[in-house]
Amino acid sequence: MAKAKRQLLIAIFLVLFCSFSAGSAAHDASAELQEKVVLQWLGNAGWKIRFDKTIILIDPFLTRKDRIMDAEWATDEEAVLKVIRGADYIFAGHSHHDHIGDVPFIAKRFGAKVIGSRATVNLMLTADVNPSQLVTIGGGETLIAKDFSVQVIESQHGWLLRNGKRVQPKSNEILEPKSGPLLGRNFVEGRSFLYYFNFGKHRVLHQSTGNFIEENLAGLQPDTILMAPVQGYDLVDVLKILNPQTIIHHHFDEWQAPFMQGIQESNIRRAERFVGEVKAVNEKIKVIIPSYFMTYILE
Repeated sequence: MAKAKRQLLIAIFLVLFCSFSAGSAAHDASAELQEKVVLQWLGNAGWKIRFDKTIILIDPFLTRKDRIMDAEWATDEEAVLKVIRGADYIFAGHSHHDHIGDVPFIAKRFGAKVIGSRATVNLMLTADVNPSQLVTIGGGETLIAKDFSVQVIESQHGWLLRNGKRVQPKSNEILEPKSGPLLGRNFVEGRSFLYYFNFGKHRVLHQSTGNFIEENLAGLQPDTILMAPVQGYDLVDVLKILNPQTIIHHHFDEWQAPFMQGIQESNIRRAERFVGEVKAVNEKIKVIIPSYFMTYILE
């Protein structure tokens, strides 16, 4: 019964997702070869992906400030609009403010569809995003849009440091929209997801936080991984399962620091240690440490 119910929910979900993509996922193979996938790092785990005429954002956070727990959250709209000039889809890896704090503003400004956990969707509703723009995921769905598809993979958050100790945070959900304004304390983790994008001949896996559920990785064959620092999993096992051609490292910068300050040297050294760890597993994997707003074209 539970399995049948889950299959029904996934079927309903696919209808909802396809309804805003207006068309078949299939497109001419010769045109597909000419289309480019352009990745741009937005700092933290944030990315802008342009494929053909579609703009996809993942965890866009340009405000670069911490939350105040009992104060209303305010996006730095000027900082966002310097970088983001359009969006068709926004994917949320999880619901911490440094991943979705700017999503309500972007969604309302550009009419983008927001895909995320129940917590993410309820936070969007709290911030008065139109319900027709929101898609709730639970993991296991394959979403088909006009010119790309994406597989939603259940994951888990990396460790957090609290009072000098590493702890695995609780995966809290927000079960309904909040009354009143969106507060800093409302940004709980929710559930964490990986997104496995299919852009024609390219496969891109996005990891929003430093952890995996290894058994959920079977069968994935990404050529490119947008990957956070190692936390709570065995890098050797994960790389053997995924065997990517390229890893672009992210979420190693100080997300509260203004972009103009650049990336601290200590953070660069930490990223370089990660490169060494990957090369020790498989020296053939290309590992990129990006700079802010770096663009990378998949070849």
